[in-house]
Amino acid sequence: MGPALFDQFQPGQTVLDGVPVPYSNWVQQMSSCPPTVAQALLPYPQYCGSITGLNENTGSSTYHALQLKAEKRFSDGVWLLASYTFSKTLTSSDFVNPSALTWAGASGVISPFERQRNKALSVDDVPHLFSLALIYELPFGRGKHFLNRGGVLNKIVGGWQTTHIFRASAGVPFLFRSSVCNVPAQFRVGCIPGVLPGADPWAIGEGQFSPDKPVFNASAFEPVSSFNFYYGKGSRVTNLRGPGYHNQDFGLMKNTYITERVGLQIRGEIFNVWNWHIFNCIDQCFGSTAFNTDISSPNFGMWNGSVTAPRNVQLGMQVIF
Repeated sequence: MGPALFDQFQPGQTVLDGVPVPYSNWVQQMSSCPPTVAQALLPYPQYCGSITGLNENTGSSTYHALQLKAEKRFSDGVWLLASYTFSKTLTSSDFVNPSALTWAGASGVISPFERQRNKALSVDDVPHLFSLALIYELPFGRGKHFLNRGGVLNKIVGGWQTTHIFRASAGVPFLFRSSVCNVPAQFRVGCIPGVLPGADPWAIGEGQFSPDKPVFNASAFEPVSSFNFYYGKGSRVTNLRGPGYHNQDFGLMKNTYITERVGLQIRGEIFNVWNWHIFNCIDQCFGSTAFNTDISSPNFGMWNGSVTAPRNVQLGMQVIF
């Protein structure tokens, strides 16, 4: 119906642009919002706010995974746990209440009136995840393979332990929106640009990142000018993914018994030991990424400055008794 959706009923008018008035005295009742054609088309036209989706525990999700785990129980000073998960999560809502008011974020639906379009990858879908945890007691000092002695020598070389935690995962999927969206608010719909047939959405290849260049090709998406009483054919969440994540933490600890009942522990921990910088969040990103995904923004595809935490060194000492 185009601009006719914004036409307003007048008192006593029963039909406007082919749309009947919802019930008698409806026009006079409307005080919080205009009695427009779009408002009259709602299932509950007497309410100006969005009640659709606010209290509806509606949605469906499917999760499939192959999970592998290998563990070496603690013996000879070594403990190891490795795990790998290959999975896929599809959902029609990433939150219990799929309110369309938050369509620009991860929780919002495309439209509460077109639920079949909402099924897509979950915003925190990570198809590959590998983690490795290791504890290793250095083989020096009393009861160990090397320098198996007591006294002062054991106080110096004994009781050392290292810890290692490594994690690597695939990137989370991108979701694209257009903040320029000329669709009446009554339809609770977000404009979601789709990728044009045969177009390459990537502006750069892998490993060619530059902070002054966009990673997405804007011309590969439905143009912003098309979002005029039209909200696009894109998916709520796409299968285009951001950078993967990897991190390694390292710890060094020394336990020294001053007496049989009193011990001293000195420890140093290094988080992100290699100072890796990843343009991504770790998990529970909820649709937020390190790149601008608003097709109507002049900074579309540009890095927004988000990056994982740098190396962090932590030292500690405690008395155990």
